[in-house]
Amino acid sequence: MARALILAVAASMAIACGPSVVRAQAAPTFQSSGDAAFDSWRNDFAQRAVQRGRDPAVLGRLLSGITPDDSIIQLDQRQPEFVSPVWDYVNNRVTARRISDGQALKAAIGPTLDAVEQRYGVPEGIILGIWGLESNYGGAALNYDAASALATLAYEGRRRAQFEGYLLALTEMVERGLADASELRSSWAGALGQPQFMPDVYLSTAVDFDNDGKRDIWNDRGDVAASIGNYLQNRGWQRDQPVFDEVRLPSSFNYALADGSTRSVADWAGLGIRRIDGSAFAGSDLTLQSQLFLPAGANGPALLLHPNFSVIRRYNNSDRYALVVALLARAFDGRSGLVASWPVQTGSLNRDETLELQTLLNSLGYQAGEADGQFGSNTRRAVRAFQVDRNLPADGFPTEALLEQVRARAGVSTNPPASTPPAADPPADRTPHALGTSGIRELQRLLNRQGFHAGRADGNIGPSTRDAIRRFERRHHMEVRGRATDVVLEAARAAAR
Repeated sequence: MARALILAVAASMAIACGPSVVRAQAAPTFQSSGDAAFDSWRNDFAQRAVQRGRDPAVLGRLLSGITPDDSIIQLDQRQPEFVSPVWDYVNNRVTARRISDGQALKAAIGPTLDAVEQRYGVPEGIILGIWGLESNYGGAALNYDAASALATLAYEGRRRAQFEGYLLALTEMVERGLADASELRSSWAGALGQPQFMPDVYLSTAVDFDNDGKRDIWNDRGDVAASIGNYLQNRGWQRDQPVFDEVRLPSSFNYALADGSTRSVADWAGLGIRRIDGSAFAGSDLTLQSQLFLPAGANGPALLLHPNFSVIRRYNNSDRYALVVALLARAFDGRSGLVASWPVQTGSLNRDETLELQTLLNSLGYQAGEADGQFGSNTRRAVRAFQVDRNLPADGFPTEALLEQVRARAGVSTNPPASTPPAADPPADRTPHALGTSGIRELQRLLNRQGFHAGRADGNIGPSTRDAIRRFERRHHMEVRGRATDVVLEAARAAAR
C-alpha cells in the first residue's frame, strides 16, 4: 500500500512538473551564422540559459538566423570627440519643438496623465520630460531587433554578463506571453519601447494601466506613462516634493561646499543661501536633504538638488539629463527656466584637453583617476583640490584658463608642438588584420610609452585601449577606427623608433 502510494505521488509530480524533472531539456541547435566565434558563444549561452530554466523553443526562435551586427558594436564603442558644454546640452534638448509637442500630448491624454499622477505621485510634467527625451514621445524609430542587438553586445564581451542577463529576461518575456518575438523592436542597445526599458526593467516595472492584459510600452500611451511613473515611484519618488531650486549664493561663498555632500536645506540656508528670487526657505522644505550643484562652475547657475532629482538620475545616471527633465516639466506648465545665465564666455574643454588635464593632475599627485577624457567625479575632486591649493574659487569646473594654470604648475610648455609627421599609409591592397593577444600587449606597451594611456598591457581590448588607438590614429593622420590591427602596430613601432 505504502509503495503504491509512493509511486502514485512520484508519477503525479512528474506530470505536474513536466519532463524537466525526468530529464534535462536539450538546448536548441542553430545553423551557422558564418562567424565561428559567435556561433560558439551562442551555443554556450543557449545551453546555460536552458540550465537556468529558459525554454529551448523560445531561445531557438529568438536566436536563430542572427549574426553579430558590427554597426551596433561601433555604436557601443564610439566615444564623442567633443563633450558639449552643459549649456549646449541643455539648450539643444529644452527646445520649443519638444516643449510644444509635450504640451500637445498633455492636451491629448490629459485624463490619463492625471490618473497616473494620482496613482504614483509623479507629476505629469516629469513623466512627459522623460518620455520626450527617451523616444520623442514615441516618434523615434526603433530600428533594431532586440534579441539581435542584445546578442551582439553580449557576444562582443565588454559587458557580457550584463547583456546575457538582458537576453535571459527577454526570453522570459516571450515565454510568459508578455510580448511576441516579432514585436520586440528596440534601440541599438536593446532598450524597449517608448520609455526605453531594458528587458529586466520591463519585467519588474512595466504596467498594464488599462487592464487589457498586455503591458504594451510600444503602442499604448497609458501603459507608457504609467510604466514611467511606476519606475520613479519604485525608486523613491517623494510625492509633492520639488526636484530642485535655483539659488543665490552669498558673497565670498566657499565653493568647495559644492562637493556632492548632502545637507538639510536648513543648513544650506544657515550658510546664507536663498532662492534665486531672494525668498527664504520655509516649512517642510527646510527638512529636505539636498546637494549644492554648480553645473557650470562659480560663474553659472547654482542649484539645490533635492532627493527627487536623484530619483530622475536613476532613470539615466546624468545630472544633465535630470536637469533637462526638470526644466521640460517646468516649461510644460508655462513656467520659466533658469534665471542665471550660462558662462558661455568661459568655454569648455574637449576630450583631448580633458585627457591632458587628467594626465597632468595625476602627475602632480591630485588623483584624477584614469585619464580617459571623461570629466567624472574623480576629476572634479582633483580640479577642486588644485584650485584650493592655488587659492582659486574651488568650484571644480574645468576651463581653458584652469588648464593653462595646471600646465604651468606641471612645467609643460603651452606652445603648440610641431606637427607630427603622418604615418606611412599601408599599400592600397593591404587589408588590416586583427592582432592576437601578444600583439595587443605589444601595442598597448608602445602606446603607453608614447603617452597615449592605453591602460595595463594585458592583451585585452577595453575602452582605454580603444581610445588610445583612436588618439594615436588622429595624431598620425590615419583613418580613425580604434581597432587593434597589424597596420596600427606597425605604425606604433615606427613612431617609437
